[in-house]
Amino acid sequence: MSTPRKHPQSPSELEFQERDRFDMVYGTNTTTPLAKTGFHDIPNLAHGKAYMASWTSEIEKSFSLIHGILGKAFPLYSFIDIGCGKGKVPIVWRLECQRLGLKQRIIGIDYYPPFIELAQNNHHKVFGTPGEFICADAESINYGSLGSALITYLYNPFDDQIMNAALKALRRLPCIVIYNIPTHTDLLGQHGFELIHARSGKNQNQTTHIYANHPHRG
Repeated sequence: MSTPRKHPQSPSELEFQERDRFDMVYGTNTTTPLAKTGFHDIPNLAHGKAYMASWTSEIEKSFSLIHGILGKAFPLYSFIDIGCGKGKVPIVWRLECQRLGLKQRIIGIDYYPPFIELAQNNHHKVFGTPGEFICADAESINYGSLGSALITYLYNPFDDQIMNAALKALRRLPCIVIYNIPTHTDLLGQHGFELIHARSGKNQNQTTHIYANHPHRG
């Protein structure tokens, strides 16, 4: 007897599963997009991208892959979402750590102050604490103060100018970069990062490249 074939999910069904469902389950506010025209005037605004939340499955897949690569060394890395917006990625990452009984420093960074407040509120709804969210510019923050080894998450948050500046700082530390919707991939190689994993799908949100600049055995 043959197994019935599942029909492909429509764009609206995918959107619900990957964005809306998360807010419905946790009572958070991460889904609603925000164009830069709605931002207050802040430094480097011209180099940033509009806000959209990452797909839940892409965060979970990245977590599983990197945890498998690093093994026992996983908790020694700080996790940093650069351009964290409303905080969904750090929340999902912490949920995955919690599921496996792991402790890790998890940080969200964004240059837009209202997002930091929203991220703290969202984190509080899920965990009862505001989490660790820092209002800072990716171009100028001291990444070394956040950990001696880093896992960084980028959901295509900015243009090549800020990307170049961030990578110039990140390359000084053992670092793994999760790059969802990877737009400026050429810059990773220029800064000594090696591609260790790539996946893609029909939707651009299903395209993720993962890079490392050091041996990454657990």
